[in-house]
Amino acid sequence: MRILLAEDEFIERKAMRKFIEENFPAIEIVAEAENGRKAIELAEKTSPDVIFMDIRMPGINGLEAIEKINMGNPAIKFILVSAYDSFDYAKEAMRFGIKDYILKPGKKEEIVKAILRVQKEIEVEKIQQLERIQALGLRHERLITELMHAPLQESTLIMQKKLFPKMLSGCFLVVKHGSKLMVEGGLQRLGQAAATFQFITRQVEDIVVVCLLASTILQRSDVLQVARSLQQKIGDTVYIGIGSPTTVLAELPRSYEEAYEVCMQLGTDRKRQYGFLSLKKTGQKGEAILARIEAIIERGQQEEAIQYFQQYQDKLTLSDKEELYLRLKNGLVTRNIAPPSISFSSLKTNQDWHAFLHLCCSKMKGFYQSKSFIEQARNFMHTHFQEAITLENVAASVNLSASYFSNVFKQEFGMNFIEYLTMIRMQKAKGLIEENTYSLKEISFMVGYKDPNYFSRVFKKHYQESPKQFQQAILKK
Repeated sequence: MRILLAEDEFIERKAMRKFIEENFPAIEIVAEAENGRKAIELAEKTSPDVIFMDIRMPGINGLEAIEKINMGNPAIKFILVSAYDSFDYAKEAMRFGIKDYILKPGKKEEIVKAILRVQKEIEVEKIQQLERIQALGLRHERLITELMHAPLQESTLIMQKKLFPKMLSGCFLVVKHGSKLMVEGGLQRLGQAAATFQFITRQVEDIVVVCLLASTILQRSDVLQVARSLQQKIGDTVYIGIGSPTTVLAELPRSYEEAYEVCMQLGTDRKRQYGFLSLKKTGQKGEAILARIEAIIERGQQEEAIQYFQQYQDKLTLSDKEELYLRLKNGLVTRNIAPPSISFSSLKTNQDWHAFLHLCCSKMKGFYQSKSFIEQARNFMHTHFQEAITLENVAASVNLSASYFSNVFKQEFGMNFIEYLTMIRMQKAKGLIEENTYSLKEISFMVGYKDPNYFSRVFKKHYQESPKQFQQAILKK
């Protein structure tokens, strides 16, 4: 926590600083102000979490300074200090949500209690902010997942209107060999160009899918410039496929398909780092057709895969088909998915191939759905672990049956739901005990246990010592 001291009496100010530093070593005094004007300047420069504000100071008084500081940064908390026990001052201060009012000379217990109260309030606000960010992240992930696959549902349009009401156009980028963190950082550093659009991302294996959502009508030249700048910021190891921009939400899945296909082509050709899908539709031979079918299968789009195979099967040699068969099976195996038990020699007719492609698509689609659902469930558990959540609650949050969710969950994490939830709660409890801010009873409630005795038994089973023993061992260090 960062504190600014605003006090015109030099000795009083230094005494307060010494007291805080001796009793709260984790707290940083970022600045001292001898009057209200200086307090306003330093608050803007240092952005403290808390300001100890003397009411009576020369020039701009404490309440006037609070009003100006609050306009620029309403998140800052204030603890008023005054030699005057005036109800009018306290009443005026309440306009800014100030609850702590210390009379000079401040008693040590009052100062400690005031700091602990505001510290706890800041921690609670940070947790609530983190929960809001995590919840928004889940909604964004759900939206981009739905925008990647046609046909779009009515609920997708409603979600887009709620999350991005100013959207007028959009398109997809697919980045190969880049991490989600690198791509998001690169997009955020684009400067003025980034002001015209928002974006949501999703990591899938070694690619990052980006959906640009613009408040203007995107032109191909605009998106090309974004891709060029992004590639320069990330480096020459990435390939960026660009999908056509559109003003129609229902056409975004097609934009994703284009971006994915050209990204795979760029990675194979290694002639350029970014670009749109070639406008030439004729003359597609062997490798290009195989790459296209492979890309469609990886997205789990059954009807499109079969339709594309039908369209170009006459251009595929027996060797091409064998290569396609091996690629599809290897694509499943590398993801630890059991491939269809169909031999290449048994694929004699178009119907045989359609059945094989259908099975490959189903398996790939199930794989990505499971990954997505499990990640959403994991985030839900980390956000709501302090609540009385059950396997059924979490399964319902990702629209899966409890029995199916239980099986997939254990396969993914190597432990069942209760074991994983307990692990989250115990890790959080351990961290809270190490902070030494709350009582063990408070910690029990904070991590989801209403019975402190039961919490103690679970903690001992997990760490081989009781919460009390663990706390005492820390205090001895």
